[in-house]
Amino acid sequence: MKENSNRKKAGIILQKLARVLLWLYLAAVGIIVLHYGRRIFVADRFRIPSWSMAPTLVPGDHVWVNKLLFGARLYTSLDFQDHAPLKSIRMPGLRKIRPGDIIVFNFPFGFNDWSKVEFKINYVFCKRVLGTPGDTISIVDGINRNHGFPGIIGIEESQKRLGSIPDSILAAGNCLMAVPLSHPIWTVRNLGPLYVPQKGTTVHLDSIGRYLYQPVIEYETGQSMTDMQEYTFQQNWYFAVGDNCTDSQDSRYWGFIPEDFIIGIVVSHLLPHI
Repeated sequence: MKENSNRKKAGIILQKLARVLLWLYLAAVGIIVLHYGRRIFVADRFRIPSWSMAPTLVPGDHVWVNKLLFGARLYTSLDFQDHAPLKSIRMPGLRKIRPGDIIVFNFPFGFNDWSKVEFKINYVFCKRVLGTPGDTISIVDGINRNHGFPGIIGIEESQKRLGSIPDSILAAGNCLMAVPLSHPIWTVRNLGPLYVPQKGTTVHLDSIGRYLYQPVIEYETGQSMTDMQEYTFQQNWYFAVGDNCTDSQDSRYWGFIPEDFIIGIVVSHLLPHI
């Protein structure tokens, strides 16, 4: 009788242990699902590696990117091999991206061929939006202008400092000429007016326009651009710059950012020591 009683007690203990292990397993799975669900659908954190957004953001800062505002980007293909095209869909968002927003996005020329827009996973930049789809933007004596937006976008002091630097000094640092590189007048201090591509809009293309929009057209069509006279954009694009405009690699040099490369809008940041 005693032996049977001990066996029964041992069986009860094993059942309780099995239930505890099951709950621990389910809790661990739940935590993992919540963690990656939050990163995919709600918000994610990124580290700032450079001075291009100073003084707003400095190396070591961590920024929180809200994915609910613009809508989370969901990959429809997980093929991230070299030069594989991005395949994704955008969830509905709460609002559009606005001039002045700080965004995190995949660098448009992920494999450093600045004539060809290509996606590279985990190669991300953080910049301030100067132009949204359909906007016309310009830079005048270093000052950022959006023709449909009142006031200065970015850090005025930094832009005035850029405007005061002689062309000879900028040229010596290989940071004078702006996109398109063949334009005889445009520099990072004086650029535009420049139209930011909007889905469904048709533009007439002269020789400069064909050069300027060539990466956009070839990315959208997947073909080499012919000597076309006009083109209707298939996607939305953005133009973004760094707050530290004297030391920032941004759209002034490499042009437009495709909408599907945008990860989300920065809503807050943590100091390096946090």
